[in-house]
Amino acid sequence: MNNNINPSNYLYTIVMQYPISVNRYYRTFRNITMISKEGRLFKQKVRQSCLDVAPSNDNVLLDIVIHPKQKKDGTAFSQIIDLDNGLKCILDSLIGIVYHDDKQVKGLHVNYGASIPNGATTVLVSKFI
Repeated sequence: MNNNINPSNYLYTIVMQYPISVNRYYRTFRNITMISKEGRLFKQKVRQSCLDVAPSNDNVLLDIVIHPKQKKDGTAFSQIIDLDNGLKCILDSLIGIVYHDDKQVKGLHVNYGASIPNGATTVLVSKFI
């Protein structure tokens, strides 16, 4: 957790699925880049985990923890998504849910957390001051 963010200032705590790769989130067809079928499904699942969230007009700070998938023996899979690769997918999937435009994200802290059975992502949203 970022020490510069006060937990009492959080607007939302969102727990969503483990991110897909940005390479799977987007597809390019005839020089046009669009969200893939898998990307639309990911965004739909994010929306389902944010039913009580409304897009903010304010700038925001995000504190993101990516929890790698865990093997049956309790250890983390050795192959995990690169932070920057999963981050684009996470930020873009929150457009229209947490904020109207990802340009509203004025602060960002991203790290890996403990592994959990199916993996997950925790996003703590606070107002940028």
